[in-house]
Amino acid sequence: MEKNFPLRELNTFGFDVKARYFQELKTMDDIHHLIQNPEFIQCRDAINRVLILSGGSNILFSNEIYDGFVVYPNLKGIETLEETDKTVMIRSYCGEVWKDFVDYTVAKGLYGLENLADIPGKVGAAPVQNIGAYGAEVKDAVYQVHTIDLTTGKIKVFSNDECHFSYRNSVFKAPVRTRRATSIIFAVDFILKKHSELKLDYGNIRNYLINNNITNPTIKDVAATVKTIRAEKLPEVGVVGSVGSFFQNAIVTNDKFLELKGLYPEIPSYPADNNFIKIPSGWLIDRAGWKGYRENHVGVWDKQALVLVHYGGGKPQEILDLMKKIQDSVKEKFGIEIRPEVNII
Repeated sequence: MEKNFPLRELNTFGFDVKARYFQELKTMDDIHHLIQNPEFIQCRDAINRVLILSGGSNILFSNEIYDGFVVYPNLKGIETLEETDKTVMIRSYCGEVWKDFVDYTVAKGLYGLENLADIPGKVGAAPVQNIGAYGAEVKDAVYQVHTIDLTTGKIKVFSNDECHFSYRNSVFKAPVRTRRATSIIFAVDFILKKHSELKLDYGNIRNYLINNNITNPTIKDVAATVKTIRAEKLPEVGVVGSVGSFFQNAIVTNDKFLELKGLYPEIPSYPADNNFIKIPSGWLIDRAGWKGYRENHVGVWDKQALVLVHYGGGKPQEILDLMKKIQDSVKEKFGIEIRPEVNII
């Protein structure tokens, strides 16, 4: 355990934040020892301030000091559990880098995660946010999630249904909102397919393939295309501070969408659950005039309006202030409230 631990390298915004207490966990024994740590027990029971920090790619610290206990699970390992003629079940431990894990599955010709290539972060965080991109969500590949209770040390396995996945949400995300972590995800089991249809009709995937004369794309072609598109739109992790997509896409009623369609015939949309319509928030922010905007140390990425960036030397409050200005602007122009996808701690 370390005190006043710097978290600048563990949050992709790159803010200079320190944790009152910090501990990295590399084994299950480390987790059991943590539960008996007096400082951890105090933070867990007295001030309710325990944060499970993974890759730090979807977190915005609201203050420069996190007055609690930051736990950094970093267990490593990938193993094949079961295999049939149609599917393979693979277990990945929480500390594996997500994009490396996706590359591993694509190299083996396993379908299910290729559209999620190059998303920053660790495997353990993927179910929390139900990460998604280019028409795919991790919930469609998750079989079960393994957790350990931070009070009792008991292991609980959540089935896919018990995870209560929804758009950028799951049962595991609630503790993040309340700033009280109750368990650690230490492993995730995935069911991947040996053969499946490719998802090409979200974003620019199909157009990119056509423009590059790829008429019969493979799973590797799709993953490579997603990587290229992401690299063209998003700042490089570690070079410019960001968390990728800062806002969730907007979900509106069909009536609201038809109203907007009458005003903006070019507005993009995708079907959502229960007859709702999904509108890319990046489009809304762009049309509200924010793309490329910069104010002191922070701004809106000039290649993708959904991305807020920290150019260095700034404070977390600057991003929070910019977020509020953008939300108010979009609300005034379109009558839509856009919500942050990032976890604000």
